[in-house]
Amino acid sequence: QTQTNYQPRFTDLQTYLTYTFNSKFSMDFLGTIAINNYNYEPQTRQTNFGTLADPVALLVVYDGQEQDRYETYFGAATGTYKPNAHLNLKFTASAYHTQEQEHYDIHARYALGTPSTNIDSTDAGEVDFTRAIGSQLMHARNDLDALIVNLQHKGQYIKNEHQLDWGLKYAHESIRDRLQEYEIIDSAGFSVRPPLEAFTNQQPYEAFDAPLVPFTSRRAQNTVNIDRLMGYFQYSRRLNWSTAKAWYNIGLRSQAWTVSGLGITSNTQQVFSPRGQFSIKPNWKSDMLFRLAAGIYHQPPFYRELRNAQGQVLPEVEAQRSLHIVLGNDWSFDMWGRPFTLTSEAYFKSLDHVNTYTLENVRIRYRAANDAEAYAYGLDMRLAGEFVPGTDSWISLGLLKTEENIQDRGYIARPTDQRFKMAFLFQDYVPRIPDMKLYLKMVYQTGLPGGSPSYADPYFYQTRLPFYFRSDVGFLYDIINAERGASINSFIKELSTGIEIFNIFDRRNSITNTFVRDAASRQQYAVPNYLTPRVFNIRLRARF
Repeated sequence: QTQTNYQPRFTDLQTYLTYTFNSKFSMDFLGTIAINNYNYEPQTRQTNFGTLADPVALLVVYDGQEQDRYETYFGAATGTYKPNAHLNLKFTASAYHTQEQEHYDIHARYALGTPSTNIDSTDAGEVDFTRAIGSQLMHARNDLDALIVNLQHKGQYIKNEHQLDWGLKYAHESIRDRLQEYEIIDSAGFSVRPPLEAFTNQQPYEAFDAPLVPFTSRRAQNTVNIDRLMGYFQYSRRLNWSTAKAWYNIGLRSQAWTVSGLGITSNTQQVFSPRGQFSIKPNWKSDMLFRLAAGIYHQPPFYRELRNAQGQVLPEVEAQRSLHIVLGNDWSFDMWGRPFTLTSEAYFKSLDHVNTYTLENVRIRYRAANDAEAYAYGLDMRLAGEFVPGTDSWISLGLLKTEENIQDRGYIARPTDQRFKMAFLFQDYVPRIPDMKLYLKMVYQTGLPGGSPSYADPYFYQTRLPFYFRSDVGFLYDIINAERGASINSFIKELSTGIEIFNIFDRRNSITNTFVRDAASRQQYAVPNYLTPRVFNIRLRARF
């Protein structure tokens, strides 16, 4: 709902090369270059929210612009050596380089008003009266330069019913980061200071001499090096158990990492992650496969997770740990004379050393403190098959609950706590024109937690966003289809065109909230930020 001058420019190059020297040795190379520029100048915004009984509108007028640039370069070379039919050895060297720029100076003058709710009127939704409540100046000069180099070996040995897998990897991460941003808020002609104890105003009983500072400010410059050594070993075996077929594997993963850098006290940590899985396929009339998996998993922190909200790097941040238990089932059967598969998984996860985070627009802000424990459990189901002969369709259902307990204050919803999700993809074609295809995709899911404003206690903000619903439809026509033997001199293998409509019902789905303060009423409004509305897309695809 923001009117803006938006000028994005994208450049994306990819290549994959492979060469087989002989039956035992081959080489592969994967390379990508992506340069994305996002330049836009926001102009105005009007967001209507609230209820019919108490409608509210946020109106914003903008000055300034934002210039973001993201460059990514990646290259990986892999050599595969197969000395015999049982042994497979791989050696990989790769490098990843990213440069990110986030520069903006945006001044926003905002007001609250009451929109018209008369649906019979031509000015429904328009705002007749507004009251100015303040302005906001946002500034950022954030730059990130990261180079990640990996050397990796993977091996696999298979003989009879036994299989061994192993791997060893070394990674060096060199990161240079400049974080420089602030936010100044003006309300009713007065600059708003942070709601911290140092800025508590007790006038006229006490003199107030606190300095004038931005509402939020982050300034840091970090040079960080992270060296990681990772390894894993896994043993798998197939066996006959009475009349059933069974398969199991057990394994161990480990990682040691050292964080160092300019002005950082070097810190080394190591974790071990054992895990195992057992699958059994009974000799039943129905084609059933049951799986049981359990393990202890660790998520060692990357640079973003080491940096707290103020930009300070804390090398002592530990790996998040989770105990996983997963019970799954695959059921293959025939319906309407066609094959279908129903996949089901129930899971439970107990997490500790959790590094909590908050969402600010689309950016993740970590606390960089392992001060929480959490849990997650749920059920995922997916039915896939040929609902229409010759086409693949599916329907899925998901249930999830996940909560965290920060500093023993009690459990609250995590940012990913999405209780229910249902989706389906249906494909069809015109019987008399088999090259004309149709697809319909629908997603419905309950709302995520709505977040909290800056400096607010998340325990006091446990409201949720509205439910998410989106439906897409596409009509595609195959001009050239290689499966039917139609091609142009064997040069163009496939050629198709079509039209797609995304979000066909133009549903206004919100992803986050922007919190606006009204100094007169001392009230904070959670103004929704909406995702993309209805979009029409023309598609042309060719394969050579």
